[in-house]
Parts: sequence; C-alpha cells; structure tokens
Amino acid sequence: MQKSWLIWLAAGALVGLPAALAQTQEKKGETPPVEAPKTEVLKLGSTVAETLVMRDLDGKQISFKELRGKVVIVHFWSDRCPAEKHADPVVKKLEEHYKGKDVVIVGIASNQGELGEEPAKDTTDFSKHYTNLREKAAKVGYTHKIYIDHGNKLSELFQAKTTPHCYVIDAKGVLRYTGALDDDLSESKGEAATVYVRDAADALLAGKEVKVAETRSYG
Repeated sequence: MQKSWLIWLAAGALVGLPAALAQTQEKKGETPPVEAPKTEVLKLGSTVAETLVMRDLDGKQISFKELRGKVVIVHFWSDRCPAEKHADPVVKKLEEHYKGKDVVIVGIASNQGELGEEPAKDTTDFSKHYTNLREKAAKVGYTHKIYIDHGNKLSELFQAKTTPHCYVIDAKGVLRYTGALDDDLSESKGEAATVYVRDAADALLAGKEVKVAETRSYG
C-alpha cells in the first residue's frame, strides 16, 4: 500500500514539473519555450502573396506581383508521370485557347528526382541544368514557362499532391480553383470532357463565379 502511494506521489510531481519550470523561467525573466508556428498553406479564397517568387529553367525569376491583373493557371508538372501523357496535350490546347487573352499558364516541376542538384546561387549559365525537363517541354511544344521547385517549397505552399495538380488564380491573386485538370484521364469522353481548369479561367475572365471550385486531382 505504501509503495503504491509513493508511485502516485512521484507521478504527480512529474505532472507538475512543466508548470513549475515555466514559473521558474518567468521569475528569471526567461521566455518559456513555445511550439514553432506551422507553415501556412494556400486554400480556396487565399491570396497568393505578391512577394512569392519562382525561378524558371533559365534561372530567370518572376514574382506573383508581376502576374497581378492576369488569370493564372498553375499546373504541377512532371517529365515522366504517366498521367502527363494525357495532361500534356490538354494543357497545350489551353495555351492555344488563351492565346492573346489575359491568362498566364505556369508549369511547376517539383519532383526532386527530376530536378537534379540545385545550381549554385551565383550560377549564370543554366543550359546544362534541367536538360530532361527542357527536352520534354520542347517535345510537347509548350510555349509557357516551367518553373523549378527545389525543396518542394511551392508544392507545400499549394498542397500539390500529384502531377498534374492544378490551380486557377484570379486577377487579384485569389485562389479560385484547385484540383484535377479535367475529368477524362481515361480519354473516353473526347470533346464531351469537362476541363475544370478552362471552365474556371473562362468564368473569371467573364467576371463570373467559378461553379466547380474544387475537385480531386489525379496523377
């Protein structure tokens, strides 16, 4: 009985230890340790910060401040994901559909195995970097820029899980759509397929509400 009582007494002392430690730190003028704040992520209705900067295959930077005033279509892209065999031609058609319109298409490569080693900060010649991505983009015939995401900072910010995982941002920088490129990965619907990204961007260009704001991405 006495042994049991001693165990409970010890447990109580351990429970009270953090509070006692915090009080001691306060008396000494020290700040009690706190958990680090979690990294914020973008959600529907979030505004993409103007200070967010991306670097393309040639090392040139662009900020989202420079993209304000345009509807921005973002697709996380891979040079080898099987789903891209379907997605690449669809995105290529989007290029043609929005030619001459206030829409910017942005491709982001986040698969670390495809990026290779990150170039040194003082690198000026990027021609020997990302050759696989350059070749694939050229083969598809892309005219829009592909941006590099070393360390998955962009994919974590957007919460991108697949390739392609797509997003549509309005002219004010507000995220209005997130999810799949379309509903025809099996390529069985043809012209009857719903291209969610196009529908969202068209609605924003027309000053209308995006009817389907979120879907499940594939890839």
